[in-house]
Amino acid sequence: MTNWSAQFEFSRGDLELKVDLQGADRPLALIGANGAGKTTVLKILLGIETPSSGHFRCGEKLLYSSEKSICVDPENRRMAYLPQGCGLFPHLDVLDNVGFGLQTQKGFSVSEVKKLSLQALEELDVSHLKTRNPIQLSAGERQKVALARVLTMRPEMILLDEPVSALDIMARREVREILSEQLLELKIPAVLVTHDVRDVRELSADVALLDKGKISLQGCYKEISERRGDEKLHPFLKEFLGDFN
Repeated sequence: MTNWSAQFEFSRGDLELKVDLQGADRPLALIGANGAGKTTVLKILLGIETPSSGHFRCGEKLLYSSEKSICVDPENRRMAYLPQGCGLFPHLDVLDNVGFGLQTQKGFSVSEVKKLSLQALEELDVSHLKTRNPIQLSAGERQKVALARVLTMRPEMILLDEPVSALDIMARREVREILSEQLLELKIPAVLVTHDVRDVRELSADVALLDKGKISLQGCYKEISERRGDEKLHPFLKEFLGDFN
């Protein structure tokens, strides 16, 4: 089990964050209104945005500490990021896209990168697409390829920014199922930004609500959903839970 914790402050323009998050192997769904700063939180964890103070620890590794003047570069954090829109390179074929993350790490030969990339594509049942370019793929296929790239890196943490929002209903269901299986098998901590309660339910994720720059609630989805009739429950949570049980 890999425990992680992040506590930090960040300010830019009208956005002010004072975040306190923690988790383990169970995925954590970060929810909140548009403009709340959810994607910024992911970028801070990834290391491409720097907070003004705080700390971030993943397992035994201290990745950021303002007190100890530690700020590990993004490429050395062993974290995988799946942004909205997949982030595939249009000039590379599928196999090279999947292997790109490994190519930036030391210790992998060209043949090892190809072998591991093909293995990841086979696990997601898209190895037949290996010679195609991203423009030749459907939205669902592109997302599977992007996910294969994430999994190939064998990261210590996965960050997902609305991983199924651009997909049709059938593709969403399939990608959620793949994500759930892979996260359960690999036991890798994951944080995902989502506006869809089905992502939370089907990934068995915990929930953290980002509201007015702070985490106003973090807990188990089942326990939170059982409070849907509570008048004191945050209005955003009531809307987010909707009619799902």
